Amino acid sequence: MAEQSDSQIYSDPESELLHKTLEQLRQEAEEEIKRLSARLGEHDFAPGSQVETAAERLALQQEMLLIQQSLDAKEQALEHITQECRRLEDALEDKHLALEGLKKEIERKDQSLHEAHTEIERLRQELLKASHDSNRSAKTPALSPPVGVQEDSRTPRWLVATTGLLVVLLSVSAVANFYLMREYAALSEAREDAEAVAIQVRPSPPTSEAIVQGEPEPAEINQPPRIHQDRLLDGTTGPAMVVLNGGSFRMGSDSLSSEDYTPARLVKVGPFMIGAYEITFREYDYFARATGRSLPSDQGWGRDMRPVVGVSWEDARDYAAWLAQQTGRGYRLPSEAEWEFAARAGTTTPFWWGKTAGSNRAVCFDCGSQWDNRSTAPVMSFPANPFGLYETAGNAMEWVADCYRAHYENAPSDGRALLTGDCSNRVARGGAFNKPAETMRVFVRARFAPNTKLNMLGFRVARDL
Repeated sequence: MAEQSDSQIYSDPESELLHKTLEQLRQEAEEEIKRLSARLGEHDFAPGSQVETAAERLALQQEMLLIQQSLDAKEQALEHITQECRRLEDALEDKHLALEGLKKEIERKDQSLHEAHTEIERLRQELLKASHDSNRSAKTPALSPPVGVQEDSRTPRWLVATTGLLVVLLSVSAVANFYLMREYAALSEAREDAEAVAIQVRPSPPTSEAIVQGEPEPAEINQPPRIHQDRLLDGTTGPAMVVLNGGSFRMGSDSLSSEDYTPARLVKVGPFMIGAYEITFREYDYFARATGRSLPSDQGWGRDMRPVVGVSWEDARDYAAWLAQQTGRGYRLPSEAEWEFAARAGTTTPFWWGKTAGSNRAVCFDCGSQWDNRSTAPVMSFPANPFGLYETAGNAMEWVADCYRAHYENAPSDGRALLTGDCSNRVARGGAFNKPAETMRVFVRARFAPNTKLNMLGFRVARDL
């Protein structure tokens, strides 16, 4: 897929000029930092250097102090520029989300309008049929009244009944027209709002790829999760797995601050299974005892249904391989694309439940839960996302299969893991109980050496269908 350029994403001349100015300032600040760092390196000295007099050493020390102060100032300026880029990025994202919401409202109004048209047409057909039936009745010769019965000279009964039916149908038609006009007014208002937002945002014309971004396959919309558990060799059950049909989605996020999750790109994920929750101490301990491994520490928080932590990427890989051997199925770590597809659950916001972290929706450093910055929570302590996955945000950060590359360099677009080249770092996703809420955003990435073991690092498994 061709990557969108900055001129496509920020087509507003004022926004484009601001973006270029900030980028130029950023480059100048980085060059100045490199130059000052080089000067510091050149002037660094130790006892025994060729600076002979105390006055020369003092002068050199003062020069180094000034260079260091200048370097600190440049770094602060660079940090300020980065924060401003993030602020502008968030503002632009808010406008895009508002535009998307208005588009959905217009679609809903269009559907209501279509239903109103259909109902009015049905009423017209009934009215025509009733009128036709009444005409036929009028043309039928009246029977002579029985002997001794006097003919009623008042209005015929069929005419009274037909008139009543016509009144009812006309009343219903009037009500339908009232709702129709109301839907027209609401639709016009929504379209005006959408056009106003579109003028402010000035988005690029949608491409065929942009049309499908964030949309799961139809079989997964509003469907209850399909849970599957394989049997191990001893008859016990393996982890609970959610069956996903796969689909296309927009992975990552475009950012002015050049974060490693940029640029956003279209990825198509095939059908697969993924753990409904993070692998627990109970499940991992069973594997460790069966294979003669030492048990990871629970940090005094308790084991059982808490997510296992303190395991390396290599430990997680070995657990998945053991599951495959026990079940004869293709267990593995999820690819980074599969993980984000499952965590997004068909949404396009930074968190599956919305634009902000909110309060007590997850466990992190500042999420407002009882476990914040203290420990992990037992799995399934918070509601599942629309695909049926628990704690994809916060709790324990999760290893995935991929080798780390900044900006998804050379990453496949078909949902497979990147497993070639430099694999000195592996990717982890999802934030943790001791990390800020912004690290839980669904597109944020982390990286660690494969042998890293931390009290906030765990994993969940995937399985081929």
